[in-house]
Amino acid sequence: MQMTYSTDRLILSILTHSDAEKVLSFYDRNKDFFERWEPERDPNFYTYAYQRVTLSIEYNLMLQSKLLRFWVFEKDNLHDIIGTVNFYNITLGSFSTCQIGYKFDQNYARNGYAYESIKKGMDVLFHELKLHRIEANIMPMNQPSIKLIEKLGFHYEGVAESSIQIKGQWEDHARYAYLNKV
Repeated sequence: MQMTYSTDRLILSILTHSDAEKVLSFYDRNKDFFERWEPERDPNFYTYAYQRVTLSIEYNLMLQSKLLRFWVFEKDNLHDIIGTVNFYNITLGSFSTCQIGYKFDQNYARNGYAYESIKKGMDVLFHELKLHRIEANIMPMNQPSIKLIEKLGFHYEGVAESSIQIKGQWEDHARYAYLNKV
């Protein structure tokens, strides 16, 4: 597996602990924008040390083929992260599945960057890890995310009731899946 992939407009990179400052800056810029959709954060989440440790853990999980997180950059600006696509809970063998999460800087939304990044990430998973299925769990009120996942070819499977705790409340999530037909 490569550390960097490219699309027409973007660079998708696997980062290491030495990139913690870039990651922290990305999260700091988008804190209010992201937090309405996510589980409660550890009190230390918005610190350099926390991001450095997280990047090390994720890198080790990537080496074990259990996780694959791409950090997304515009080709002409490799200093500022504009998004991330995370394939996690990767299970190889008879399941050959994973789950997907993604988030993009609020200033880069609705430019097709998420679509372009996820599509490339899916290509890597299907061709290099030979996965069969990717699942997405999305809060029903997050219509932009649902539209994106449907545009990518995911199909609706139903509602996972009270499945993820967001801001102290158990929330239903619409479950979508993409099957690799190859």
